[in-house]
Amino acid sequence: MGLKAPLTDEIMPQLMISDFPEIIEDYEKTFPDIEQFITALDLGCLRFARTNLSLAGRLDRARDNVVEQIVKMVDVSALSVDSLDNFSDLKKFIEIVPSKSTILTLNYDCVLDQGLWLSNRWSPRGGYFATSFPTSNDENKQRYNILLLKLHGSTNFCNSPTEYFPIEISDRIFYGINAQINPCNGQPHILVMSYLKIYHNGIMQLWRKAIESFKEADKLVIIGCSLREEDTFLKFALYHFGMKENTEKFYIDVIDIGEENCRSLESKVKNLVARPDQQEINLYNTGLEGYLKACPG
Repeated sequence: MGLKAPLTDEIMPQLMISDFPEIIEDYEKTFPDIEQFITALDLGCLRFARTNLSLAGRLDRARDNVVEQIVKMVDVSALSVDSLDNFSDLKKFIEIVPSKSTILTLNYDCVLDQGLWLSNRWSPRGGYFATSFPTSNDENKQRYNILLLKLHGSTNFCNSPTEYFPIEISDRIFYGINAQINPCNGQPHILVMSYLKIYHNGIMQLWRKAIESFKEADKLVIIGCSLREEDTFLKFALYHFGMKENTEKFYIDVIDIGEENCRSLESKVKNLVARPDQQEINLYNTGLEGYLKACPG
């Protein structure tokens, strides 16, 4: 998406928080790490929920406001794919994803969702492994049965009074889908960019499926994910890769920019996955573009 897509450390400098003096100290301590910042807000809400309901309420409103600001940076009005022909790397990446694959993403935007939809290999109806949307899962299974698990939430997961999130399926996100149901109704979208996954059981549904997918896979491709120490959920899920029975060899492709970054990821993943002695790791230090050039077909 070029310079339009903000990197993680580019989000906080764009936030306007002057209306919320209660969070300025946390903002300064965690800058520019948005996930540490949101986690600090979550911890504050938990801490004061029993002792200071007024402060807990203000922190909760501040968090909602921050989420709304981030949504404006990454939703379809800011980042959108109208044609795969305009995004050659995205198009080629989608083409090499095998059928019955599971894609785990920590991004909040709908770029990959839209690309998959435009490729006609995936459908949001069943493709998110979310049972809350009132429609059959058969549509995605009748295509390539690729699952897209948005583990940190999404700009098309909508706030709901129930424990599971609805999903916005509309022409605004998926061109030509002509959906009759749009459950969002203008509500803020769910972003759970926190190391505390306590807000929606629907998110935990996705993490449980991610663990199951790791256990069944014999190849793992890591694209630009830092595998941070604080993300205990991701570390726990990754441990299950290599548990597939009757498999002697597992494969990991690590894709990032720069040899040092790739070596760092290689070291981390070796300490996380099951049966590391049976893992063959290949490094691609020129990013996704270089990886796609190296891929056959």
